[in-house]
Amino acid sequence: MEEIREKYDYAVSLLQCIHAELKLLYVHSKQDNKENKEVALSQVHVPFKGSELYLLHKAFIDSGGAPAETYKSLLEKTASQLANKNQKGFSVESLQKNSDKVDYESRENIKRFLQKMIRNIDSY
Repeated sequence: MEEIREKYDYAVSLLQCIHAELKLLYVHSKQDNKENKEVALSQVHVPFKGSELYLLHKAFIDSGGAPAETYKSLLEKTASQLANKNQKGFSVESLQKNSDKVDYESRENIKRFLQKMIRNIDSY
């Protein structure tokens, strides 16, 4: 009977340890979910492709929108905060490589977007 009691106590202590570990895992998973949500919330979701984002940044700098910034410094500050349906966060290098991918369609999309912005400003 004593032997059964010892085995029972041992099993109970093992189950308590497992229960404590599961609680700890649950707490950590909740914290990870909060961090993931915070990262997702901190990104600006845009409908533009990488080449279009490159054009927007280039046009902004070239038109004097941020006179104290260089093209690369602006990308360093903004690229990681941008997301689209295919990518969450861009790197400076990836957006710079998109300069080779700029085509007629990308230019036209950005022109239409900027013209729409101008029309909206005129209506305010």
